Amino acid sequence: MADDGGGLARAGDPFADRMNAVPKYVVSGTLGEDDLGTWHNTTRVLLDDVRELRAKGDGDLLVMGSPTLVRGLLGEGLVDELKLIVMPVLLGGGKSIFPEDGGLRTLELVSTVTSGTGVNVCTYRPVGQGSGASGAGA
Repeated sequence: MADDGGGLARAGDPFADRMNAVPKYVVSGTLGEDDLGTWHNTTRVLLDDVRELRAKGDGDLLVMGSPTLVRGLLGEGLVDELKLIVMPVLLGGGKSIFPEDGGLRTLELVSTVTSGTGVNVCTYRPVGQGSGASGAGA
């Protein structure tokens, strides 16, 4: 992780240490390799490269905080598992993760966990994909 000035990349922080240890891939149409200079253990890839990473099957690929990337991965059929966190709050707008092509993508509910405050963490898998598949998760 890049140090954001708040010390997130400091040694000894369990979250930062874990994030610094795992390989990270940045999918961007605007960043170049030089822009990743302070990001530890990070490689820039294109959306097409995700298909190759997925085929290698070295482990899970997780997406953190990019509705645009998730939309692209869903549109290309590269999501094996989708974890949606539903908060008991209505905002009336926001960014969508759903592809704009209007295509039907049937999902099966794998699990749901509900917190004491009413937050639901729902895990879905595309119908037709078996469990244990290694690939992009969102």
